[in-house]
Amino acid sequence: MTRLRTRTRLALLAAALALGVAAARGATAEDGQDKYRLEEPNGIAFSEARGYETWQAVGPSYRTDKNEVRVILGNDRLVKAYAEGVPLNGKPFPDGAVLVKIGYSQRKNAAFPDALEPDVLQRVELMIKDAKRFQRTRGWGFARFIYDAKTKTFSPYGKDASFDQECAACHTAVAGRDFVFTQYAPR
Repeated sequence: MTRLRTRTRLALLAAALALGVAAARGATAEDGQDKYRLEEPNGIAFSEARGYETWQAVGPSYRTDKNEVRVILGNDRLVKAYAEGVPLNGKPFPDGAVLVKIGYSQRKNAAFPDALEPDVLQRVELMIKDAKRFQRTRGWGFARFIYDAKTKTFSPYGKDASFDQECAACHTAVAGRDFVFTQYAPR
């Protein structure tokens, strides 16, 4: 029974990844907003993750405190580093590595109520590695763009440049993993 639950859960996570990427692609197609023109007060632009919709999935995650399912994507530099064993080998991610976390509210699948799936797009978050640029946040830059489903537009989260300290403080829990929570999900 446990093995079946694990397989079912893995299958559902894979489906969530596929749905998440598909939903992310359509997020701005219908609203006309150029999300890539947006910038956080700390200087990180959405355009620094241009094309993320087609990036490789690193893995899914669930935020139980937010009832949120997340699809986590990585650019080629990040995925290559994972393939080389980073961060479990004790090495940091290279400058230019980018993680994108797409957060959705979750809902039960109507046809299979034991399954949770992405529902409404909530946010797109970026983690960008640049040791010189982001010295005060331990080499990682953080950005969060909030999606408004009613207007179908994104807006920067931060009110001033210090909001990234909130992100950096949370990520200290995984300092030994170069401040990255996400593990590369086996295929």
